[in-house]
Amino acid sequence: MWEKLQPKLPSYDDELVGIDSRIKKIYALLRTESQEVRFMSIWGMGGIGKTTLAKFVYNKIHDQYDISCFLENVREVSSERDGLLCLQRKLLSHLRIRSMTIESLDQGKETLRNLLFNKKVLLVLDDLSSDIQVENLAGKPEWFGQGSRVIITTRDKHLLKSFHVCDNYDVPILNSDESLQLLCQKAFRREKPEEAYLELSSSVVQYAGGVPLALKVLGSFLCGRSASVWEDALKMLRKDVQNDICKTLRISYDGLRDNEKAILLDIACFFKGSTKDDVTRILENCDFNPLIGIEVLIEKSLVTYDGLHLGMHDLLQEMCRNIVLQESPNDASKRSRLWSLKDIDQVLRNNNVSFFNNFILDLQIIPHYSLC
Repeated sequence: MWEKLQPKLPSYDDELVGIDSRIKKIYALLRTESQEVRFMSIWGMGGIGKTTLAKFVYNKIHDQYDISCFLENVREVSSERDGLLCLQRKLLSHLRIRSMTIESLDQGKETLRNLLFNKKVLLVLDDLSSDIQVENLAGKPEWFGQGSRVIITTRDKHLLKSFHVCDNYDVPILNSDESLQLLCQKAFRREKPEEAYLELSSSVVQYAGGVPLALKVLGSFLCGRSASVWEDALKMLRKDVQNDICKTLRISYDGLRDNEKAILLDIACFFKGSTKDDVTRILENCDFNPLIGIEVLIEKSLVTYDGLHLGMHDLLQEMCRNIVLQESPNDASKRSRLWSLKDIDQVLRNNNVSFFNNFILDLQIIPHYSLC
């Protein structure tokens, strides 16, 4: 079956280093020729490329199914108010049935079960963090018609024990050659390092630990910089004995200008998934210079752009939001940004009006970007 699929695949994006062998293994586990309903998982640490792999497979095979749906960032979305209900509605929207509304999770589960059981479905649940999410979005294999496939990506391997998973693919880290290739693509715009940076590149590869996200961000940060800056970056990495990836990513944040830092934090807290035009318009009204700022963030691999929407890896978003939280760990009113309804409610109840008088964004714009 792989031989039939392979000629249809376009040449890979240069950044998708090492993807060929990984895609082949995932496709073999899917067993798309089988008529049984199969749940499979893609497991690995944050930043290792689970979502990238799932998207690639989804884009190649989705037209083989009656219904196909990719639910991205399930962990993040389901933590919001009515988040799981919104995800159920998004899945149901792919059925294109007019005048169909659901008001509760139980109703959503019953509706999904009744409408999908005779359909061949391809469903990707990206970044799962609890069995409750699966219960409300994919239930049991009996929900789906013959030949259906449910692909789950998660960081938590323990969760897979409670799922109906037939097979699991553990995403391996990049090997040293793959890591060096990806770093060089970002740092030098070529596949091999410049002679003067050969040893420095090897050291950076070592500290990135084979994690694609870390290699992209570090490579983009170091691109065009002198060897002395590379050495400084390595000194900072060596201070972090555990080599925590968020601390590694923090190096690129610290290297931004103040305006770029502010824009990055705003995207992380409010605008991930919003259109670039909307974000630009809003930030212009806040006296930022977003056009150049957003371009810099894209060039540094801190923000992604698909031609319409701005995105960000969940680890980078986690890092940025933690930066805001650390501004005042115990008093939300002293932070520069609020995105949690719980924190907003606390500030309002404590009558911290001064916070909102100085708040960078009008809170009325935030519901405009909700999934629902």
